[in-house]
Amino acid sequence: MSNYVRSAAFAASRVLAAQGLTVKRSHLSEVIAALLGYRTHAALSVEEADPKLDYHLDDAEILVLNLPMGERRAAELGLAAAGAAPSAVTTACVEALKASAGSTDVYVSVGDFYDLHARQALAETIYNADDVAGAMAESNASFPDEPDMDIECPPTTDLWAAVDEWTIEADGTMTGEYDPEGDRMFNGDTLNCRGWLIYRKAGRAGLVFIEGDGTGGADDSWRDLDRDDEWAYQQSLGSNPAN
Repeated sequence: MSNYVRSAAFAASRVLAAQGLTVKRSHLSEVIAALLGYRTHAALSVEEADPKLDYHLDDAEILVLNLPMGERRAAELGLAAAGAAPSAVTTACVEALKASAGSTDVYVSVGDFYDLHARQALAETIYNADDVAGAMAESNASFPDEPDMDIECPPTTDLWAAVDEWTIEADGTMTGEYDPEGDRMFNGDTLNCRGWLIYRKAGRAGLVFIEGDGTGGADDSWRDLDRDDEWAYQQSLGSNPAN
């Protein structure tokens, strides 16, 4: 991984130089290490050299950067005093990391990772989960679409502090299509779902996907409607309520 960091530091230095800013590559290596979740570049080097670890940064399929940590490190190094704003330095380092990452996907935060990748991955995982398939089969509705997932990124454990594994999970809702011409009485067309994705850590910021799964069950809140409301609800579905 040291070559990877050096490559990104070199690319960032060229971008900053084009902006009229001169920043030492050693300082840029420190900022890049911080973006990757390490307090110092030395800490990154020590961990990368540890043969007991199953995965290292080079093994990562996904990198989730710690942007605030990178900006703090840039400020600690006095780069603002040298004429380069910490945000300008971190922006150059982030872009250099993305360019140097090859096929590894790079996200600038956990929220960015959720919005651009994990939310869809969770929806697909839930839709294909055995438990959810069972819940669909018990319903008298068909579910042609994947679940709608929470818009906001769910609370997670600290990705960069996790040692061996990291998990992200979120809730979703599946709304089915009820067939009023069918031979089964309406018994609900909504499933409450939850999915999770489990990753092995590859360095502080790196992730390697291991497995995902989901669970789901019928939303029976419609049963709480009083009889008149239930009758109107079922009429809107084109079905007759039970006598």
